[in-house]
Amino acid sequence: MALSFATDIRPLFRDGDIACMKPAGIALDDPAWMCIPANAHLVYGAVSTGKMPPDAPWPPAHVSLFKTWIDAGCPA
Repeated sequence: MALSFATDIRPLFRDGDIACMKPAGIALDDPAWMCIPANAHLVYGAVSTGKMPPDAPWPPAHVSLFKTWIDAGCPA
């Protein structure tokens, strides 16, 4: 199964998550930003440690999907 940012990763982020991170220059909804591996790894570090989102950590399946997407080369 081929993963894509638009289909598989963007839906993991809620509108509130996106709005919260925009002022910090983190564009969770922008494939041009998120598909840069360094940026994806930055976000992965936050979601895999439970730092993001602030209200409750992602379920392990979300974290695993995000990591699989990174390992696939962060396809748009």
